[in-house]
Amino acid sequence: MSYEDPIKSVSEGAIKGLLNWSFDVVKNLASKFKDKELAFIQDEKTIRTVKEQYNSGELAIYKEYVKDKNILFLLKMGLTLRKLEEEKEDERKKNLRNKIFDRYGVKGVHISQLVENGILNRYIGILIEGIVSLEKFKEDLRNVLENIEQHVIFVRVGDQGRNIIKQAITITSSHSPIIFIVSGIFSAAEIVRDCERKLIELLNDYTMEKISSKNKENLFFRRILR
Repeated sequence: MSYEDPIKSVSEGAIKGLLNWSFDVVKNLASKFKDKELAFIQDEKTIRTVKEQYNSGELAIYKEYVKDKNILFLLKMGLTLRKLEEEKEDERKKNLRNKIFDRYGVKGVHISQLVENGILNRYIGILIEGIVSLEKFKEDLRNVLENIEQHVIFVRVGDQGRNIIKQAITITSSHSPIIFIVSGIFSAAEIVRDCERKLIELLNDYTMEKISSKNKENLFFRRILR
């Protein structure tokens, strides 16, 4: 007949029960925190769309290299904006962008737009093509996210081409970004197209590539290393 220590058995049961309880509590707290984090959106359907992005493979890649929680949250918002556009939820997309602006300002909207417009993925791709070290890659990525106004012009409907060109020259002269981007969507995409030739002519320390579609125009200027 085998002997089982009753004290040991009770202890192991208590520990197992405590671990299960702790897991449930942590899971519940995480869920409540997530709901609280998204409460500012004030639209249940949009909140569900945001939560769907938490399992995105694209987001999993961003998590590897972006550790700032606020910036990572804004990247999630960018994924959501893109999803709402794909689903033709124009009103919800507009409302979410307004909520982001109210809470995080222009910079927050622009960080979200990096993902929404498909800019960030190509930016990462260009960095990888010239990668020197993982630490330098992370530093360059962090730099563009924290100082987005020194790297990207988001063209809006009604902007004047001459002002965009002037702003581009000012940014590249003052900050010499390794990658400089001019982006426009819908009607603003046509404004970017109209500026393309002049920008190539004036930004002669950069080579240019573009990602175009019917409704988007993204120009990527890569600084020539001499």
